[in-house]
Amino acid sequence: MNAIAGREIHTHFSRGLFSLLERVEYRRIVSPEDFDAVGRLRALSYKQQNILVDRSASSLIDEIDYDQNASVIGIYIDEVLVSTLRIHHVTADNRAGITMKLFGDILNPMLDAGMTFIDPARFASDPLMMWEYPAIPYLTLRIAAMASVHFDVDMCLSCVNKEVSSFYTRSFGSSEIAQPRTLAGVTHPIALYGAKIADIRERLETRFPFFKSQPYEQRMMFGKIEDLTYPPLNILPSAKYANQTVG
Repeated sequence: MNAIAGREIHTHFSRGLFSLLERVEYRRIVSPEDFDAVGRLRALSYKQQNILVDRSASSLIDEIDYDQNASVIGIYIDEVLVSTLRIHHVTADNRAGITMKLFGDILNPMLDAGMTFIDPARFASDPLMMWEYPAIPYLTLRIAAMASVHFDVDMCLSCVNKEVSSFYTRSFGSSEIAQPRTLAGVTHPIALYGAKIADIRERLETRFPFFKSQPYEQRMMFGKIEDLTYPPLNILPSAKYANQTVG
């Protein structure tokens, strides 16, 4: 494929994402009803992907979903929940997260040295909606890009199996930090990848401008609930306002 054809395909893809964003809402998950819906979606998604050793669970909610440094987000298309992601802002003072549990021996010295991370976890999507909207992973991982910029971290982590690692490499510029390890209750070994904030910003400016956002959207997504003027209910994507040159 030549460079011109590649740019045309990428431009078409970006325009399609901007069009779909007009129908998207993000929701900060805070109510018991919304947590129930997210828990059911996680169980459905992971069973479909044969990720869990124990397939009997009808809902999956973790204690650290309620951690003070966590934001659980639901992604809705036409008011239907299609995917979800949990974001942890990992610092020396708050080291919660599945990634820290599995790769703490590698990450703790980095935190001790003053580094900070975004740890996106519990990515789950409706299997039927994925067939209809194959761009759902981009809509969902847009949250991780926003959080990385909002908190100005050193690195955005990815705790993934080898089969999907190419998506993170392509989208975020991630590179492997640690070889796959076994996580209790999960069928596939998981590797640790990380993307430097400079690489994420470069992709926001060039390859994936629909990942961009304005500060008010970031605050509604990740700000402390008690500091917000209004409850963070439905949040409209601000990418089109952050990309005035994208038609």
